[in-house]
Amino acid sequence: MALAAGRNRFSRMLKERRHRFDADEILHLFQQVDEERVEELAGRLVGYISVNLPAAFEKRDGLSDYRTNPYVLMTAASVMNLGEPAQFGKFLFDSKLYMALETSFGKQIEAAFVGRYPLQAEHRWTDAPEKVAEFGALEGLDRETRAQRRIQSVWREIDRSCVVGNRRFLTSIKSGPNTINDTQVAGMTAAIRDNYRAWFQQTHQTYPSVNELDVVLGLTYGTDKTTNNKENQILIKLMDCGFVEEDPVKKPGILIDEETRSIRVYRCIGREFWSFIGQPDNPGAAQFVFLEVLLALAKALGSGIAEAGIEGRINLKLQALALSLAQLQFPRNSLPEWVREDFNENQLFWFATAMTAFFDEGI
Repeated sequence: MALAAGRNRFSRMLKERRHRFDADEILHLFQQVDEERVEELAGRLVGYISVNLPAAFEKRDGLSDYRTNPYVLMTAASVMNLGEPAQFGKFLFDSKLYMALETSFGKQIEAAFVGRYPLQAEHRWTDAPEKVAEFGALEGLDRETRAQRRIQSVWREIDRSCVVGNRRFLTSIKSGPNTINDTQVAGMTAAIRDNYRAWFQQTHQTYPSVNELDVVLGLTYGTDKTTNNKENQILIKLMDCGFVEEDPVKKPGILIDEETRSIRVYRCIGREFWSFIGQPDNPGAAQFVFLEVLLALAKALGSGIAEAGIEGRINLKLQALALSLAQLQFPRNSLPEWVREDFNENQLFWFATAMTAFFDEGI
């Protein structure tokens, strides 16, 4: 009973913190932002934007490439009053573009920005050398064998690693507060439970002076309140796997292995994640890093989009999509009389558009 009460308290504590916008605080943090670093971060991203942002929509040629849930599609069209091919086409295009970017952009943000930090450390954030070696050993194997070996991977769930002083930090980075699902909860819990000792042992072999290890679940945006709670479930499940709270008062939300008390597991969300990336051994000194990231992204988008001529290319796609949608409509006189009487033009248009979800060709 006491154990269950302790875990319930731990779970509530993980969701309790609130982040309140304070303009004065942000203005204070702006004074710590480094202009040269923002320029460097933006430069890293410009090339990606100019090449990969167009790729998110250029590969879609016809209506079949914009297939989506037909039931939700008709409902959204009705609620948003989308009765014209051009309006409907823009809605489809925007929806698919957003989803494509959400899938791919997070990893690029990670690649472009994370490797520029910590602010003060001998080693930057990088791929764990053990993971590089592990995956390198798969080269030359056929696809099926590689897939089977990756299931047995020790380092698969670790995205980035760095060392500061006598402590190594490993992080598994997820793009946002709803990214982790139940399957990933089980997989990440198992990865930490089964591998944390190996991570510690191999760390000491790679970095002999390191005697402490932090394993951090990172979400690149969001707040404690807005997550789907999956990252918290991982921590709670680890309390059945040899981890306990290190210090509920002084270090809330941090678990430590009961055996050696040298391995910690915790999560960092949004602003805290970028502070952690900025200076993992002292996140309080890097609270401005999320501003550097946002400023660099805004700057890169300004030049990257212009460089790629994206506006004109999008307009061409929208015109082609609107034309395809217009051609879907049935001649009204060819329909049964009861359909002509019961359904107006908008309803027939939504109906015809929703049918694209059921065909591969001819649409």
